[in-house]
Amino acid sequence: MHHRKLLAVILAFALFSTFASTLALQAQENQGSKPKPPIRFSPDLIDKTVDPCTDFYAYACGKWSVQNPIPPDRSSWGRFNELQERGEYIVRDILEKAAVERPGRTATEQKIGDYYATCMDESAIDKAGTKPLDAELASIAALRSKKELTSEIVRLHREGTDVLFNFDSGPDFKDASQIIAQLDQGGLGMPDRDYYFKDDAKSVELRAKYIAHMQKIFELLGDAPDKAAAQAKVVMEIETGLAKNAFDQTTRRDPQKVYHKMSDKDLAALNSTFDWNAYFEGVGAPKFDSLNVVEPEFVKGMQGVLDAHSLDEWKIYLRWHLVHESVTMLPAAFVNENFEFFSKTLQGTKQLRPRWKRCVGYENGDLGEAIGQIYVQENFPADSKARMLALVNALEKALGQDIQSLPWMGDETKKQALVKLAAITNRIGYPDKWRDYSSLEIVRGDALGNSQRSNRFDFQRRMDKIGKPLDKRNWPYPPMTVNASYSPNENNVTFPAAILQPPFFDNQADDAMNFGAIGAGIGHELTHGFDDEGSQFDAEGNLRDWWTADDKKKFEERTSCIRDEYGSFVAVDDVKMNGQLTLGENTADNGGLRIAYMALMNTLAGKDPAPIDGFTTQQRYFLGWANVWCQNQTDALKRMLAGIDPHSQGKYRVNGTVKNMPEFREAFHCAANAAMVNQNACRVW
Repeated sequence: MHHRKLLAVILAFALFSTFASTLALQAQENQGSKPKPPIRFSPDLIDKTVDPCTDFYAYACGKWSVQNPIPPDRSSWGRFNELQERGEYIVRDILEKAAVERPGRTATEQKIGDYYATCMDESAIDKAGTKPLDAELASIAALRSKKELTSEIVRLHREGTDVLFNFDSGPDFKDASQIIAQLDQGGLGMPDRDYYFKDDAKSVELRAKYIAHMQKIFELLGDAPDKAAAQAKVVMEIETGLAKNAFDQTTRRDPQKVYHKMSDKDLAALNSTFDWNAYFEGVGAPKFDSLNVVEPEFVKGMQGVLDAHSLDEWKIYLRWHLVHESVTMLPAAFVNENFEFFSKTLQGTKQLRPRWKRCVGYENGDLGEAIGQIYVQENFPADSKARMLALVNALEKALGQDIQSLPWMGDETKKQALVKLAAITNRIGYPDKWRDYSSLEIVRGDALGNSQRSNRFDFQRRMDKIGKPLDKRNWPYPPMTVNASYSPNENNVTFPAAILQPPFFDNQADDAMNFGAIGAGIGHELTHGFDDEGSQFDAEGNLRDWWTADDKKKFEERTSCIRDEYGSFVAVDDVKMNGQLTLGENTADNGGLRIAYMALMNTLAGKDPAPIDGFTTQQRYFLGWANVWCQNQTDALKRMLAGIDPHSQGKYRVNGTVKNMPEFREAFHCAANAAMVNQNACRVW
């Protein structure tokens, strides 16, 4: 699926970048071999040459890092990736069985099987060349006036091509029970608006390489080198003009700055050049009288960009984005060139993923819940859901105790916080209501068409929500996803089936390990409801200030401590972590680890289990936390994520949190001046 989520209102435990590449095992490994089972915690992974009080991450993950170098098909490798890859093999098995044409296949098996078989037929895709794009390219070429741009953008948006701006649906921030239309920035090819303006040598080099990449794509379409070079510069000029008024990722985290409810007349006053009524009708949106214009200055600035460029230049821009968004189902020459820039240059990935892994990823996006129904039946027993709910209940109880005991929060705010906590709902394992794909046509042999029809299906699904009540049964991703999240608009947490396995949840491990791993993850998601972003939403998911002025000031003082701590960490070379961008995730990490520790102590009820493998219960708790964040990343990826990822690197998710916990100092008997002991520890929750 190629559409990009309009507005990030999901706060996630871990991030798999939208630009992430993950690729190639050797050829023989592509022919049925299975990955190793997830590696459970072992004392053999501890690097005892490192003092845990000096660098706990190196102590807990040093040996793992040496033994698990980044595969050539990836830019990052960590415990999440191990589990994700295991899930890819499981899904591949489901898809290969469904792909066999046989009597009696269910409608679901036909869809997921034919999609996969078609995606895997790389020779047929190569043979077809760019012919599947002929109709779309002809449609762009046939434009006779700028007025006709509207209908062309309608068609491209519905098929998953991100041009000019983004249109979607989502909860009304001030009335979260209702879904409204949302208009947002869009139309850029690089990861963030800052890529167009930073003047350091690396950024200048990346812009030059992006232009060179676009030139090569135009040449693959048949354009002469000189013409292709000129067209690439045109696209860069248009995107730079759009980026000028776009928000960066840090600004987009502030709900107050991305909510501007307007009437259709207000929107027309911002930008009268674009035919909004024709667009809304064309994309299939129901009638509405108001919408959230996420960034008014971007929409206002669009008018100048539209006026500044000729129709022929806009045709070039549309042509580029059509090919860029369609590249996954185009011949290998396009795929390889796309990999060279977006994976190799931007992330430092060395090799392209095997075809089957790419197809699994595309299909998880397009038909995720259809595959998920089979996945859950085979891989998620009912008792797993029951055990997870018990853990969640233990964490919610601990968070309630924490709120009640906070010395800096007044009684009035505590009362509101406890109301919000009590209202949090939990989605565990898989949806109660599965998505209905019956209207989606999947045609064996039509790779690009299947992708485009899937995008149209999902786009219309989201359009149909406008003006209707929020349905909390809709999940943000399929159950095969190795992640977890909190939604401030819905005030709920989501834990899909795929993450409820070792090393996150392990039936063979003791409570300390499980509370340190998945328990802290649960605590992390619950704490998101009370981080710098989530704390601005009330129990009903509405953007409302439920704090007293004094408590809000104290809260901001405490979060500024975390912001400054993580902002001092080095991402790579001369680039530091962005303490403001990562503030919500860091606050959730610190709060989650503390709350899970409280829940563990409640569960033990004063008992002190005997040491296991020479480690006390308290030590194993912190080792369980560190164990899930072991990772290796390329320098290129570290540099890229430092500007766009709200999550800190694994090293800092471990060391940054334990430094703030006196319980860690006690567990490992650290001196007061040890590196893993903050003299002025940060604490919010």
